[in-house]
Amino acid sequence: MEHTTEALSPVDVIRARVKELRGRSGMTAADLAERLTELGVKWNRSIVANFEGGRRPTVSVVEWLALAQVLNVAPVHLLVPTDVPPETQYRIAPNREASVEDVRDWVRGIVPLYSENPQRWHQEMPPEEGFPFMWVRPTDSADGVDRKTMALRSWADERERRRLGGDDG
Repeated sequence: MEHTTEALSPVDVIRARVKELRGRSGMTAADLAERLTELGVKWNRSIVANFEGGRRPTVSVVEWLALAQVLNVAPVHLLVPTDVPPETQYRIAPNREASVEDVRDWVRGIVPLYSENPQRWHQEMPPEEGFPFMWVRPTDSADGVDRKTMALRSWADERERRRLGGDDG
């Protein structure tokens, strides 16, 4: 993926990764289209070419997931680039950006992103998934570690409350 100072857009990242992974696997545009169609996503060689060439400006969530399935990659690895510096900015909304590193952790459900209520964010995690770890990276600031620690404590407190039967709904 080309490194730029402008924030990366999700569709552009998916586009570049699809082209890269398709090429690496030796799959033609027609092969990719055929495999997608087998999954119920009606693409043809022309749609693949238009998407990879930037002439098709969008990709739906269903298409994104099917592309990940066909290209044998976790959806997060199509959505968030794996080969850029962690501080690279990624556009999560037209007026909101975050680092690739933070977006990856957010998409994986590890930490909230720009959350005004981290406890509520963690309450939405299915209890059976658990959250027994905290990712701390060498690039994390003290504030970033504090945020993650607070989020982990909030999760642990809520889990303990549920375990003790204090879940009022």
